[in-house]
Amino acid sequence: MTDTIFLVEDDPNILVLFRMMIERNNGYRILDTATDGQNAIEKYKKFTKKPDLVIMDHRMPLKNGIEATMEILELDENARILFASADVSVKEKALEIGAVGFLQKPAPMDVLFAGIEKALH
Repeated sequence: MTDTIFLVEDDPNILVLFRMMIERNNGYRILDTATDGQNAIEKYKKFTKKPDLVIMDHRMPLKNGIEATMEILELDENARILFASADVSVKEKALEIGAVGFLQKPAPMDVLFAGIEKALH
């Protein structure tokens, strides 16, 4: 079975790069993407089958990753959210509110996939 990933990232270059790398790995499929925290929450509410993992950026328009993570976890306490941010100062807060892991960007692809695997299992 292929694990599904919901990718939340406002930087179009990182979004394309992560999507390309994740989709090349046959164990994963990008379910959808969002480019800001508010859009992420709205899309998450509409998923009939929730993603196996959410990869969440922090600095985004409308709502940041911490706010979006808290709201998604309020909607679905079983949501698995892997934080991916260049802002290491939010690592402790992200883990404290329920993120299952934290990746510092830019993350080499082997680190990204190790983080995904750890977050999923």
